[in-house]
Amino acid sequence: MIAAGGAAGVAAAFGAPIGGALFTYEISKPNTFWTFSMLWRVFFGTALAVFTLSLFTSLDLHAPLGLSDTAILKFGTLSAQASSFLDLPAAIAIGLFCGLLGTSFVWTSSTLGMYRKKYINTNFKKISEAIFFGLLTASCFYGGVYLRRDSCIPITNLE
Repeated sequence: MIAAGGAAGVAAAFGAPIGGALFTYEISKPNTFWTFSMLWRVFFGTALAVFTLSLFTSLDLHAPLGLSDTAILKFGTLSAQASSFLDLPAAIAIGLFCGLLGTSFVWTSSTLGMYRKKYINTNFKKISEAIFFGLLTASCFYGGVYLRRDSCIPITNLE
């Protein structure tokens, strides 16, 4: 039931019932309770969630029922612009950079995992590590926003 609820939530958020079912299957893959019939049941639940969201959205907007715009999260529209030949090298460069970044993250995480097993072996050390990294992350995020606090430009004419 938890897997079906999570799948329905993801599917309703993105308007993708197959994506919600597969996401939940992938997240809970180490479990052995997944069967082919359960995957179909979860997919039916995700399809029902997307359809229900679409129905309530069209009722709220007084629009006819349509399944083309069913997601809660909207990422804008894609305009039909001509692509240039510079898009391909840029996509390759971004792919290489993100691949190297992902590789370094996995290597760092594996290395830190070995050090954690060796040196962080008491509950106090584990809690202290979590608090330290939580404070460090929060300080970076809030500090970055604080440093850029005066860079906002007010919008004067709204049309």
